Amino acid sequence: MKEKKIFTVAILLLSALYGYGQVSWNVKAGMNVSKITNHEANDMKPGYQFGVGMDYFLNDHWGIQPSLMIISKGLKNNGEIYGGSMEEYIYYPPNAFFNQTINKIYVEMPVMLAYRMNVSHAMKLVLNGGGYISYGIGGKEKFYTTFEDGSTTETTTASSFTERMNKFDFGLGCGTALEYKNRYTISLFAEWGIKRAEKSVYHSNVKFSNQTYGLNVGYKF
Repeated sequence: MKEKKIFTVAILLLSALYGYGQVSWNVKAGMNVSKITNHEANDMKPGYQFGVGMDYFLNDHWGIQPSLMIISKGLKNNGEIYGGSMEEYIYYPPNAFFNQTINKIYVEMPVMLAYRMNVSHAMKLVLNGGGYISYGIGGKEKFYTTFEDGSTTETTTASSFTERMNKFDFGLGCGTALEYKNRYTISLFAEWGIKRAEKSVYHSNVKFSNQTYGLNVGYKF
């Protein structure tokens, strides 16, 4: 309930900015890669994001760039199972390998402080930095095992947001963008989660958090 109130207040504050200063709107979409920090055998997972944003500039250079996005994060994890069991009562023979993909979908609101400069008559460079808040709305975790003879177990699918996963997340972000003729944009961004994204059963003192790098293309109107 607290997280939903935070989102509601943030949206109301952003709406209050409309009509003041130099305001423009944009739509954007792109791809990303993400992982969970400090996770063993953690590979980057491809993902996506799309949404709408607002540019609120106080003058020709300084402004605020809030957005409302749908974004997928998570991890890919694989490795060898050294006999024994990963779960109680389930035995795996030697030379068995597991593959795991966790896909988490969030509603996310980044708010960035931006500095804009002219590169040429038609091109502008924007540097930004700030933070984000997000709330998990869905996603799936897939797991399967491959054996030495090439056979595999059936893929098991479950919700990504189990009791171990925190739906609410927040962190820091930064990025850079090129604007062409005040209409077309291409941008790079990075996000580092601060809140613990996953509660480890075996490593209670280790902090697992989201980490994401992405590319967006957009159109301003």
